[in-house]
Amino acid sequence: MKPIIGIIGNRRSDFNELRRLPITYVPDGFVRGVQHAGGLPVVIPVSKPELAAAYLERVDGLLLAGGQDVSPIHYGEEPQLKVKESYPERDLFELTAIKLALSRYMPIFAVCRGMQILNVAKGGTLYQDISQYDRLTVQHDQTTDPIYPTHHIKVIEDSELRHIIGRDVLVNSVHHQAIKELSAGFKPTAYSPDHLIEAFESADQTQSVVAVQWHPELLLSDYKPMQGLFDNFIERVSHYIELNTPS
Repeated sequence: MKPIIGIIGNRRSDFNELRRLPITYVPDGFVRGVQHAGGLPVVIPVSKPELAAAYLERVDGLLLAGGQDVSPIHYGEEPQLKVKESYPERDLFELTAIKLALSRYMPIFAVCRGMQILNVAKGGTLYQDISQYDRLTVQHDQTTDPIYPTHHIKVIEDSELRHIIGRDVLVNSVHHQAIKELSAGFKPTAYSPDHLIEAFESADQTQSVVAVQWHPELLLSDYKPMQGLFDNFIERVSHYIELNTPS
């Protein structure tokens, strides 16, 4: 049986060719990355929080993708002037799904916004805009097409991520928010040259979490180590299935 990966979707209604017909979607790179790694991707539509448990009962792993800003309300702050569009229903649904997944020790792979809301779900905070960060020297919201990597990261030696992609890695960068205070439940595993957190994993070895700030789903064609993140996720999910399958 192939592991079933739930990818929480996004929603938009600005497609003129569809006459503004609202659609639920996930970026295709996530689908291809999971499929190539041997998993079965399933899109979970943003729904009422009370439905999160029913969806999670039907999947083996949770993938949190990019998207809108996480509302600062969820980490105890009022929105400042540079906050961009948020999606309140998605925030509430994902926060509920994350807490349920963690309570079940379900493997999680989180990307960009997914990494940020995962941190918030565990009590961490964000820079509402990286202009708030006083050591900023790197262009984190790149002007170059994001199918190309543009800045380096340093990966911590004692980490899952180091085994997956190596020590010194070029990544793409399309974000204006970033991790501020990392939840005590997580440990940083990669930094940008100006020392923003670019990845984290669970500090608890019984939890299986890998979270990255860049967009590996956009780099699969030309930067092979990025597929390794999806391969690792499916390996972690397969191990989770084995542990939870009655003998």
